Amino acid sequence: MEFSPEEYGAYWRASIRVAAGVILVFLSYRFVVSPLFSLAEAGPIAIGLFLFAALTFAGAFLAMLGVARVVRTAVDAEMRG
Repeated sequence: MEFSPEEYGAYWRASIRVAAGVILVFLSYRFVVSPLFSLAEAGPIAIGLFLFAALTFAGAFLAMLGVARVVRTAVDAEMRG
């Protein structure tokens, strides 16, 4: 599979999106959500659950955008060549 320079750049930008989605979920859990779960009151725990769900959704969405672009680039290169 041979990539043109444009496809090669699109492939790496998509790979960065996948990594950004994973990093977003990991770092947001580590530094935002986890401290809220350590508190004993119901309010911070509820906010932590909401933030965890929202940030996990955002990270998964970002990663899937990257995966879709990687697959599209690979299929285009395979069909062309």
